[in-house]
Amino acid sequence: PWRCLKWQRAEETFEAEKESAEDDRTLSLDLDRAADTVTPGADGYYLAGFIGQFPEVTCGLEMIEPAFCGDVTGLAHANKDLARYLYNDVKVCGHCRRPCAWTQKQCPGCGSSIEEVPVTQTENIMMGFIFGVERTVKFPLTISIRRQTSDVIVYDDVLAMSSCHLNALPCNSYIPDWRWLLRDPVAGKRLVVNLEEEAWEATKTFLKQENWRKFVYREGVTEEMVRDNIICGFNLPPSQYQLHLQWIVLPLMPFHHQKLLERTHASHGRFFPLEYVKRLLELLIEAHESFPTQATTSAEEIIEFFNGRGVIYNDIWTRCYEKYCRSYAALANWNSKDFSHVVCSGKAWQIDSALPRGEVRRGEASTEIDAIKLQMEDKLLLQNYGRTHSEDGQPGGTYYKHHKAAIIGDGGISIWPGLETAQ
Repeated sequence: PWRCLKWQRAEETFEAEKESAEDDRTLSLDLDRAADTVTPGADGYYLAGFIGQFPEVTCGLEMIEPAFCGDVTGLAHANKDLARYLYNDVKVCGHCRRPCAWTQKQCPGCGSSIEEVPVTQTENIMMGFIFGVERTVKFPLTISIRRQTSDVIVYDDVLAMSSCHLNALPCNSYIPDWRWLLRDPVAGKRLVVNLEEEAWEATKTFLKQENWRKFVYREGVTEEMVRDNIICGFNLPPSQYQLHLQWIVLPLMPFHHQKLLERTHASHGRFFPLEYVKRLLELLIEAHESFPTQATTSAEEIIEFFNGRGVIYNDIWTRCYEKYCRSYAALANWNSKDFSHVVCSGKAWQIDSALPRGEVRRGEASTEIDAIKLQMEDKLLLQNYGRTHSEDGQPGGTYYKHHKAAIIGDGGISIWPGLETAQ
């Protein structure tokens, strides 16, 4: 009997160990699956490799001939009085060739480091737009115009970060950046309100396109929610030395949302929300004052001065930035089935399957994929710049029909107060 008992206990032990091993294998498999389950838009991952169908919003361009045949440098040579207003100081990204503000350390277009890139001069394309100049040295100055008046051009940004990324450009005065508005707050407030109104009118043409709206936004997103979720403001220093209102209708493209979370976009101390700039102008108007901006006046000086007057830059920037970051979860309708990969820290994985709650399961790592190249291809597919494209894939564009004469004065442009003698 004792031998039978011994064999019985041995068999029970074997079965228990077998069951434990199977549980360990199951747990290991579950852990592997969990490790490969990621949430695009969070934890450093974003969707990439667009393979879906993008519902473009066409411009309906009115074809206008250029007013000045030649390039911006030719205009500068022909009109010495204008020459000083026709160039920018920038860093040009060596990877994607994007002009970046001279203070930036990372290219906002492709994410490459530009810390060691020297500061050089480029042609001021926005002044070229205003004067109807045919081209720069390197490319034509056609514009993907969404709305235009004798005062403002609203157009698609060729360096789009969302599928509705606009710039609103004032056309009657040379104003290199928003600091100078503080010298004449009444005119400055009138100008920025006009830019804001024109940009929103242009946005409404996108919202009328049902296919685009369903593609970009979750069900239930209202026009009021769209209006409340726009990155609108000014960069200082800018990459183009003519005032323009950045108007980036959220949600951002997946790559650019990740860059927003990393604070490459709308960065503290360089991005100034429209709300902040309007508050400064309103404070000056109420006090019947102006602020004596000089060419050497820094953003830090302005922030410190108006902090002392009760308009706290950090409070306004933080509130706006946090809202921008929340927009992806609140608004975005990006579908993982429209993308082939997820990317994190420059490394790409194939998407194995889409899961509930916006998660995806990673497949094999794609070591041969260049994540920056993938992002640049996605931008071209997901932006509305120059839509509809020609048969050979080139974006459409035209020239400003209310172009200004290439002079300072009547029929041309004025120079904003204080800039006539600024160095």
